[in-house]
Amino acid sequence: MNRPRKNLLEWSVFGVALVLVLATVGYLVREAMTAADGPPDVVVALGPPRAGAGGYLVPVTAENRGGETAEEVRVTVRFEAPGSAEEAVLLFSYLPRESRRSGWVTFQGDPRTGSLRVAGVAFQSP
Repeated sequence: MNRPRKNLLEWSVFGVALVLVLATVGYLVREAMTAADGPPDVVVALGPPRAGAGGYLVPVTAENRGGETAEEVRVTVRFEAPGSAEEAVLLFSYLPRESRRSGWVTFQGDPRTGSLRVAGVAFQSP
């Protein structure tokens, strides 16, 4: 019985597919071996406020430096000025390990006239 010989195109496709599969397996093995263990470590940073149509916008960046995913990350930002105080809450539903998410909170008063700080961070471990 004569089997047809594979042509150059078939061998090329086989070679490219083999390289892709081996690279994917190698990447997954490396990630499994070097992944940091430990709980989520969420760090929050506030950016400079700016005026917007509905008040003053403040950028918020949450970064997970830990080895596990954080779910339902709730960031509370507090603005205090003489005679007034405001609080805003930002929710990130999912913050994978070694990742960063950004969002905005708004205040009626100008945050540049008082103090602006992160009042609390809460999250769940899956």
